[in-house]
Amino acid sequence: MSDERKRSTVETAAVAAPDAVAGRRFGATTMQDAGVVTVVAIIVLLLPLFIPSFVSSLVTKIMIYGLFATSLNIIWGYANIPSFGHAAFFGAGAYTAAILVIKLGITSFWLGLLVAIVVSAAIAAILGIPAFRVFGVGAGAVNPIYFLLATIAFGELLSRVAITIRPVTGGSTGLSGVPKAHIGFGSALSEKQFYYLVFVLGVICLFLMYRILSSHYGYALRGIHDNEKRMQALGYNTWLYKYTSWIIAGVFGGIAGVLFCYFGSSVIPSQFAMATSDISFLLVILGGTTVFFGPLVGSIFYVGIEYVVSIYLPARWPLIFGGLIVIAIMATPLSRQRYQGLGPGVLLLWRWLGRAVPRLWRREIAEAPSPKRGV
Repeated sequence: MSDERKRSTVETAAVAAPDAVAGRRFGATTMQDAGVVTVVAIIVLLLPLFIPSFVSSLVTKIMIYGLFATSLNIIWGYANIPSFGHAAFFGAGAYTAAILVIKLGITSFWLGLLVAIVVSAAIAAILGIPAFRVFGVGAGAVNPIYFLLATIAFGELLSRVAITIRPVTGGSTGLSGVPKAHIGFGSALSEKQFYYLVFVLGVICLFLMYRILSSHYGYALRGIHDNEKRMQALGYNTWLYKYTSWIIAGVFGGIAGVLFCYFGSSVIPSQFAMATSDISFLLVILGGTTVFFGPLVGSIFYVGIEYVVSIYLPARWPLIFGGLIVIAIMATPLSRQRYQGLGPGVLLLWRWLGRAVPRLWRREIAEAPSPKRGV
């Protein structure tokens, strides 16, 4: 075997890290897991036909927040880069779309989306350089406290900029009155049509993120998550991998911001700030970082509980939600990292049903009385 081929084999084994990474992330996706994705997609696709409009609006919000949180999980759950400034990209996408529509009169949704992607990527590329210069400084790569402080500062800085340039951004009141999205076919989209637009874009973005994280690039990020020094010893430029993952997460976060801008018909400076980043952080914590769809499960939990509490106890929402987070954390076996969050629990339940239901079905067939044969 040649030296180059030996090196490739060693790198592949190291990046995959079966004892750490594969065990922590439940292994590869099975046909059974693909089945639950198909079933859920069909249910979400057909929901507007059977539910009232306010419920479909909640599902739309769940999909947008799920996309936003999943983009954060790219850098947190896979590359071990926790960020308190992820709202910077969310706000950048939202403000870009709103400014194009309200200030410049550009009503094309696709053009606004494209410009927002470019702006979000540019902001991520610019902010990533100083942020990663302090990554792990003084506290080690395991606890990048200065990086977290830097990301908080970036989000608050962009929030202050949005307040300062009032002629463009509307100042502290933001921009309101964003019209319905135009995708180039007739009139503006209705609420139900916008639901399907969010669904299609969400599926495309989630598929792209899944393919990225399932590629050699994604496995390199997992290797960096578990042992960055080992990856550096193998010749990987870990700084470049983390920097590019930061930009990729920023792009998908910006797309979520564009969708939220059209969903709420307004943008405000706080969408740049830490309060918005906290939402994505909580969704990832609730859903779990060890499965790809964990943030989506956290989004369902967050939006559903928020809606119920806002009806009966709106003034107590922060207290109730904080208590629910504590309960969710205590209910998971924290001694085993791979089972943290609600997402792994949902996956384990689905896999158990996939084994139990066919077993019961076969048992019923075996125990069924055989038909009597005529003489």
